[in-house]
Amino acid sequence: MILSLAGEQRFWRIFPAKLLEVVPPKHPTMKYLKQLGAGLLLLLSSHAFSQKTTPSLLYEVSGKGLTKPSYLYGTFHLLCQKDLQISPVALEKLKGTEQLYLEIDMDDPKELSSMMSSMYLKGQTLKDLVSEADYDYLNQFFKDSLKTNLESMKQMKPFVLMSMIYPKMLGCTPGSPEIVFMQKATTDKKPVLGLEKAADQFAVIDKPGPKKGAEQLVKYVREYGHSQEEFNAMLELYRKQDIEALYEASEKDPDFKDQLQDLLWQRNSNWIPVITKSIHEKPSFIAVGAAHLGGPKGVLALLREQGYTVKTVDTNVK
Repeated sequence: MILSLAGEQRFWRIFPAKLLEVVPPKHPTMKYLKQLGAGLLLLLSSHAFSQKTTPSLLYEVSGKGLTKPSYLYGTFHLLCQKDLQISPVALEKLKGTEQLYLEIDMDDPKELSSMMSSMYLKGQTLKDLVSEADYDYLNQFFKDSLKTNLESMKQMKPFVLMSMIYPKMLGCTPGSPEIVFMQKATTDKKPVLGLEKAADQFAVIDKPGPKKGAEQLVKYVREYGHSQEEFNAMLELYRKQDIEALYEASEKDPDFKDQLQDLLWQRNSNWIPVITKSIHEKPSFIAVGAAHLGGPKGVLALLREQGYTVKTVDTNVK
């Protein structure tokens, strides 16, 4: 199973400090919430990429009456600090725009509150969704690998529990490109906006239902070695900015192939009106999970279909 949200998303500051106002500091899962957003974004963005292009994560959008270009940047929502070296070219393009768009506005307390309210099962716990043997296996994994007792989190939805595993896979204290961009935008007094609402994003993740989510969680943990290998492979392709290879790998992922329409394609389509409106209002810098950019139904292709000129930006500093 390849899980990459992208999407942070999974994170030392994945949610802004305002999240601490939403969640009680003594909450048993508080230590994971800083990483939860990116993990959830990773859960969403594991699939897509195409188009013969020079390897790059940054794209310029122009034409169709635009007086100034806007930019699209593909992220991997959770990264170790050594990989969180965003090109000066990308940061320069951000500085030259007038607003930042992320998948969701992570600087909005209402959005963070919406996330929190969507994290819990209603009328059941994880114990009701898996066998006793599987629950014991999961609990032992969380004790050994995450140093926490699953019993205190059994009311959380399976996709939330799964998102907590990604920082462990990275083997570091993770950071997020989205947070870097958001901090830069805030420093420059640029508005930070979202392409969609947190509630809509969570609805997509949760669409298969808690039972299916629990099955995926059990499989992911029981096949942790294989899951780790696939995660690392996707991360390496991202490091190489090889969006074609990422697209091919994600298309072959049997665990999520049936969900591509909801996880990626439909969301991409929903974003296009928001993107086109925003770039005609102000030059915009738009950062989304890299999986959303490529493929025949990716954001890049959809913008080209709308008549915009979309070209690769070389981010290598000469």
